Amino acid sequence: MQRQPLPKQVDARKLCITNAEINATATVQQLGRFAEGLASSEGEVLAELKLFRGEQGFYRIDGHALAKVEVTCERCLTAMPIEVVSEFALAIVWTEEQAKALPKYLDAVILGEELLDLEELLQDELIISTPFVNYHDIADCKATGPTEYPAPEGAGSEEKSESPFSVLGSIKPRD
Repeated sequence: MQRQPLPKQVDARKLCITNAEINATATVQQLGRFAEGLASSEGEVLAELKLFRGEQGFYRIDGHALAKVEVTCERCLTAMPIEVVSEFALAIVWTEEQAKALPKYLDAVILGEELLDLEELLQDELIISTPFVNYHDIADCKATGPTEYPAPEGAGSEEKSESPFSVLGSIKPRD
């Protein structure tokens, strides 16, 4: 199936009834909230979404998203490429009560009477799947400087000071 640009909004109920599949692409720049946590807004997101009515009667969205993006290495603070992969199983509900009644393996998308914003949904799933901390491999990292933190001033001196608890040794227990 050929990839198309990611639709902004869709009527999820109609698509679930017709067992629709969406194979789409989006630029990272389109997904502003997702891009805020990255080193740059360059990159592309590939999304495969299946909208259907499940065996238990739930309106479902099962999806897979792959984003090739750049994040910041926490060691050297330079950009590094990673792939963010997100697999998700969602149920479309209309109220909080319906969301609470879902099985544990499904996350809720509370839709109400609105159209489903696919960009927002995809951003949420990618943000959740993006690693919080990223590092280059040691061999590839451009970090410079000491590998150990310097000791605080005066910490390595040979001179020992008397412990403030040494006075406790002079106290004799009562018999």
